[in-house]
Amino acid sequence: MIEKVTTPWPAHAAAVGTHDTVIKVINQHLTSLEGKRVCDLPCGAGLFSKQLDDKGAEVYAFDIEDVQPYLGPKEKRALANANDSLPIDSNIFDLIVSIEGIEHVENGSHLLREMARCIQGDGKIIISTPNVDSFRSRIVSIWKGYPKYFNPLDMEQKASGHLQPVDMVFMHGAARRAGLEIIDIQTVPNKRDKGIGLWLQELVRPWLTKSLPEKMRGKIPFYGDVIIYVLKKTV
Repeated sequence: MIEKVTTPWPAHAAAVGTHDTVIKVINQHLTSLEGKRVCDLPCGAGLFSKQLDDKGAEVYAFDIEDVQPYLGPKEKRALANANDSLPIDSNIFDLIVSIEGIEHVENGSHLLREMARCIQGDGKIIISTPNVDSFRSRIVSIWKGYPKYFNPLDMEQKASGHLQPVDMVFMHGAARRAGLEIIDIQTVPNKRDKGIGLWLQELVRPWLTKSLPEKMRGKIPFYGDVIIYVLKKTV
């Protein structure tokens, strides 16, 4: 049962373009969602859950708060704290989607282990999070002292309820320790990465990335304010 706690929240709380890009990524990795058991965590106002439901998925939606108005299917919606164990059996989901959620939890490694527990053998996990490895976020860190989207509101809170930035090195290591492997990485297209701005960024990219691991020297994660990981179980 959903507790009667109401929190105002925008229908599309994710960064612009994130929902559309995640749908594109899902279509690239799953032939159909018809009849698939899908977890949407955190579900927020349910806008993305509704899109999954419209595609024929059986949607289980979880969030820490009862966001109203709720736009998604309500039958399998429940309160859940992603800092704890998820209230769901093991090996049951064909797809787990977490749109900009992992940066809100206290222990991202624990969340990945829970996802690995709940996903069935050949299922996929799709996670989006602010791209703190991007050129733009690195510039913000230099000038302001914190990654983009992680500005402090006071000594105890960061913007949008964010707790910890999640970088690519953390994701690779935490995924491996959770029994997962990253099979695809994409970013949400940014309209500002065009024209002369793109030319200048490409000019400095080899120099700015030369000290990074080889997998981090390409256009991903250099471009895009949001990064999307696709994972599956290693065994």
